[in-house]
Amino acid sequence: MAQLPETLNKQQRSRISRFLRHLEQQGQRWSALAPAAGEERPTALEAAVNTAVQHHELHTGTRAALNHGFNLLLQGPSGQVRLAPVLLEHQTVMAQLPETLDQSYRSNISRFLCHLEQQGRHWSALAPAAGEERPAALEAAVNTAIMDHRLDPGTRAAINRGFKLKLKAPSKR
Repeated sequence: MAQLPETLNKQQRSRISRFLRHLEQQGQRWSALAPAAGEERPTALEAAVNTAVQHHELHTGTRAALNHGFNLLLQGPSGQVRLAPVLLEHQTVMAQLPETLDQSYRSNISRFLCHLEQQGRHWSALAPAAGEERPAALEAAVNTAIMDHRLDPGTRAAINRGFKLKLKAPSKR
C-alpha cells in the first residue's frame, strides 16, 4: 500500500486495501497474482478481481482502482474497457481538451484513448502534426475502433471537435 502512487484518492486506496484483505481471506497472496514488470493484464489477477466483483464481495470500482494504482489494463468479464485512461500521456491529452468541449465528446475521446491502451497503442503515435487536419493513421484507427470494436459512432465527431480535425468515415462503395 505504501508503494501506491500519490495520485490515488482515498476511495481508490480503500478499494485496493479491501482487495488485499479479500485475497488474505481467500488464502491468496498479492505476490502470486502481481503483474510481472511491463505486464498490463495479468490473467490470474484479472480473474481474482472479476470473481470477487461478480460475487458481490468487492465494489465494481476495484478493478479501476487497481488499474490506476498499478498502471494495468484489467477488464471485466464483458470485455469492456475502463472509462478513464491510465497512461499519463492519455491523461494529459484529456486535460488539454478545450474546457468548452461537451461532456459526451469528452467521454467518447476518453473511451477511444482507453481503446488505444487496450491495444498497446499511444495517442502520440497517431496524433496530427502541426497544421495537419486529417492524419491518415488516426483516421484509420478511429474508423476501425468504431466499426470493429463498437466504439460510439460519435467518436469521430468528438475527436474532430476536440482537436480541430477533419477525420472522415470510410466511403460506402
